[in-house]
Amino acid sequence: MRRDRPGEDEHDSGELRGERPRRPWVLIAACLVLVVLSAVLWVKWSGTRRDVARLQKELTRVYKEAEDLRLHGVLAQEHIGKLERDIRALLAERDRQARPGSDKARGAKPPARR
Repeated sequence: MRRDRPGEDEHDSGELRGERPRRPWVLIAACLVLVVLSAVLWVKWSGTRRDVARLQKELTRVYKEAEDLRLHGVLAQEHIGKLERDIRALLAERDRQARPGSDKARGAKPPARR
């Protein structure tokens, strides 16, 4: 029954005689190239993943430092404002003490008695 097709006789007889079938060298080479490329890409991907994790940690640290500096700046501005108010109050007090005639004249008069 199998002898109906030409060419199968030669192929069947070759297998029976002990001839080995030809190996698909192109397919084997393509598989090896695929394995090498997969290994290279895996190594590069894992290295990139480590770099991303490191950069995320560094970015988090930088944001925290920036927030700390911003808070420190706000506190410094508040402190500066308080010191400026204190200086103005001290200057006003000094000016009041420097003008003895007007303050003492008012304070020297005895209160009116009824």
